[in-house]
Amino acid sequence: MSLTYGICSDAHLHNWSAFSRVDEKGLNSRLGHILDQIQRAAEDTCKAGGRTLYITGDLFHVRGSVSPTVLNPTIDLFTRLTTSLGLKVRVLAGNHDLESRDSSALGNACESLRTISGIEVISTPALFEDEKVVMVPWYDRLDDVRHHIDTCLADVSRRGEIPDTWTLMLHAPVNGVLAGLPDNGFSAAELARYGFKRVFVGHYHNHKRFEGEVYSVGATTHQTWNDVGSRAGYLLVGEAEVDFRNSSAPRFIDLDNHWNEAEARTQCAGNYVRARLGEATEDDISQLRNQLKDWGVLGSLVQAIPLPRSATTQRRSHVSNAPTLRESIRGWVQENSTFGDPLITLCNDILNEAEAIDP
Repeated sequence: MSLTYGICSDAHLHNWSAFSRVDEKGLNSRLGHILDQIQRAAEDTCKAGGRTLYITGDLFHVRGSVSPTVLNPTIDLFTRLTTSLGLKVRVLAGNHDLESRDSSALGNACESLRTISGIEVISTPALFEDEKVVMVPWYDRLDDVRHHIDTCLADVSRRGEIPDTWTLMLHAPVNGVLAGLPDNGFSAAELARYGFKRVFVGHYHNHKRFEGEVYSVGATTHQTWNDVGSRAGYLLVGEAEVDFRNSSAPRFIDLDNHWNEAEARTQCAGNYVRARLGEATEDDISQLRNQLKDWGVLGSLVQAIPLPRSATTQRRSHVSNAPTLRESIRGWVQENSTFGDPLITLCNDILNEAEAIDP
């Protein structure tokens, strides 16, 4: 493909504690996996002839605070990308990068990268003539995002150009990217109606392509159990096509009771695996943990209702199909509450915050 640039999103650089270790240099292993994927995206961009890597928001994870053990390896990586690879890197502000609800240079943690030659941080809406890209950072209200897109379109018009020669990149919710979430973001159809050649959106952690050349970029890697089943990776964007490259970092997966042993071993090796047993004895739980370890998992979570050792239960070799916590909450709200989707949205937001705390 004739490449124009690469795109990563939602890296959420952080000293993740679950299933992590610290190497001899003090680098968190899961942070290392994410940095490696950004490096891989940059190298593939260069190999394909691209000269710019775009990041469409949420480079960092902890709002309002970046640990030195996260910031310093990040600075080292981005210095290598701009010096050794000769890339330009443009970093859009996402909600996790910000200390406040709306984007500003003063409250954007990514601004700490601006001192590196070749790094451009986008804290306010910006147009880049070299690759005809419009970038709009995070704003808490969708109407504010719409206003900034309209302003950028006016700027394009004043240049005597039309939108379909430009690409829009933003950080915002898009309906239909994640199953089970109520429609409280942009529709892909609305974004397509602006008339841009393509639209690339960060925020939701799943890659998806919509009609009208609208794309949810997806997260760079899996980060929590909330990412089970999502597509993580990065994009290589050419004049005529968009190529999604799957992340090679460990994934969060659920053990499937339909897998045979050979398939289970293949799926589990090198990943973080969750298994649901329902009621189980300590021996059942221990046996499954040992089996997962034998299959080469990097970390496991076995969810079960413990039974006494003396209980006479049939040993389970499969996973329970019990509903997830999100499914249970959604079902309860639908059956017992008149608040409907707004309450489900609030509950999902609370669960997202709880999962992001990374105990």
